[in-house]
Amino acid sequence: MAKRDFYDILGISKTATPDEIKRAHRKLVRQYHPDVNKNNAAATEKFKEVQEAYDILSDEAKRRNYDQFGHAGVGAGPHPGGDPYEAFRRAQAGRGGHGGSHSWQAGPGVSVEDFDIGQGGFGDIFEQLFGARGGGRGAAAAAGRSTSRGRSRPQPSRGADIEHPVTLTFYQAARGTKLPLQINREGQLETIEIKIPPGVKEGSRIRIKGRGQQAGGQPGDLFIITQVTPHPYFRREELNVLLDLPISLYESLLGTKVEVPTLDGPITLTIPAGTSSGAKLRIKGRGIERGEEKGDQFVIVKIIVPKHLDEADKQTIEQLATKHPISARADMQW
Repeated sequence: MAKRDFYDILGISKTATPDEIKRAHRKLVRQYHPDVNKNNAAATEKFKEVQEAYDILSDEAKRRNYDQFGHAGVGAGPHPGGDPYEAFRRAQAGRGGHGGSHSWQAGPGVSVEDFDIGQGGFGDIFEQLFGARGGGRGAAAAAGRSTSRGRSRPQPSRGADIEHPVTLTFYQAARGTKLPLQINREGQLETIEIKIPPGVKEGSRIRIKGRGQQAGGQPGDLFIITQVTPHPYFRREELNVLLDLPISLYESLLGTKVEVPTLDGPITLTIPAGTSSGAKLRIKGRGIERGEEKGDQFVIVKIIVPKHLDEADKQTIEQLATKHPISARADMQW
């Protein structure tokens, strides 16, 4: 079967600019990425086509050969192409790997760097994950070291970094976890296991040293970008966990004991008599972990008052208000 035209695959014209090529590739990667299309062979094949087309058309020399000779010219010149997973193959070869499915864990080379993704950030993530071309390759090749014969020796280039997004639950982000991750290497989906340290938040960058692409020299790094799913009742404030606790007016007046959830399981919390709405009750050490630090959990009291009072109820409350007057706004500077 004849191969499709690379310009048709990306849906662009033969006069497309590098920016237009990049935008088209980014859109199609989002559409056909294997993480989005689980067990979809057709989408995987389209994904490979898109990667191959982008690999050729985003490289000036490869594109020139393709425009002149068609698919027969893809392998011509000093930059052989035609394989959308060439960078992954180099990464495997540099580590002595042979592809396939295996597991590894992030060890001492893991570090966490927080950042804000901002709008459009994940387009750049997909671009770097599947469209990176070995950052700094030209500059590294130009740099030289003088030898005794007066010749310059090119310095070994560094492989491109890879960025990959993962989605975590609130609990996984707070306490850490291990996750399987699928990465495309040599045209195959390879499953690896990564370790998420406790305390990451939305947009954290987890650096795994030496697990990026390899360009014949020092390998790049793998960066895991975290997304955290909102919790139905917990929320985060720095390293502290906040929880709203509704109690009745009678419980606030007389005091009570209430079972409340924490990240480490439920506990019984004492509500002192006379607790006001908005009071924050601290549960020490039940917050977010990060390194040697650990936050607290704060329970925020929300008082629920009775509705549909009859005349007798109102008279009883008026008598109580007369007996125990409260100047609720005495400290306000209005």
